[in-house]
Amino acid sequence: MNNKVSLNRHDELPLKHDKANLFLEIMMAITVFLFAVALSGYFLVSALTGNWNTSVKGSLTVQIMPATETLTEEEQSLRINKVITYFENLPGVDKVLLVSDKQMQQLMSPWLGETTDINDLPLPKLLDVYLTDEDFDYQQASSGLKEVAPYASVNNHRLWLHRLLQLADSVKSLAWAILLLVLIVCVLSVFYATCTSLGIHKDIIEILHIMGATDDYVAKQYAYRGLKIGFFSGLVGIVMAFCAFAMLSHVASDMEQGLIGDLSLNPLHKVMLLLLPPATALICMLTSYFAVKRTLRKIM
Repeated sequence: MNNKVSLNRHDELPLKHDKANLFLEIMMAITVFLFAVALSGYFLVSALTGNWNTSVKGSLTVQIMPATETLTEEEQSLRINKVITYFENLPGVDKVLLVSDKQMQQLMSPWLGETTDINDLPLPKLLDVYLTDEDFDYQQASSGLKEVAPYASVNNHRLWLHRLLQLADSVKSLAWAILLLVLIVCVLSVFYATCTSLGIHKDIIEILHIMGATDDYVAKQYAYRGLKIGFFSGLVGIVMAFCAFAMLSHVASDMEQGLIGDLSLNPLHKVMLLLLPPATALICMLTSYFAVKRTLRKIM
């Protein structure tokens, strides 16, 4: 057999009807699905932590105790204006805004319902203080506020944000571990399926060697099969992943205005996910090729 001619033929090895094909197709689709889910989870957690860090780091919240029966509305307004003036005079403060009753109603409606009138409740007044200085001295601002307005307090978000970021970092580390594990499973599945197929077709491969075929020729046959299985199974896996994302986004749509934020991938992340099928095809092709070359050196 002329080796140059045989390289263009794919009928000598009956790989199309190989029983290992179905196993590989299922395994590759599952691994791509899991890889896409884990990678998307990493992207979403990174985006959420970035949004939290940006929004919280540049602001703080001031709480003013609710008015009592002994205070008139005018006196309560004076107390609020006193706190606003205090923060507006601090270095590193951009602006101070009073959270309106309408905004408070929107904030409390998930817990109290739409029909509850917050004016009937002894709720504190809230001020949003926007900062321009990342090194703003929270401790000094809080101490000074106690002297000027003991009925007000500063809510520093950094403590709970730090704990939240620690949890997010743990989730991202877990995502990386899952990605590595899925990649290892993918490579091992292709490797052992290829070795099993080589054992099944050992007699045919020996005949091909007698006819002049090289190990490189046989390896290319398996590499071509791995390329096809990897790509089409990768497409199935990524379609399954996007369907799962659509379902998750639909379920979380009612919570997107809160802390969770927008559970959607940006265009760059979607492009990276769409590269998984060709990447899977490349991994399957290279793994099949080197598995055949390694195995044939031992058994032939």
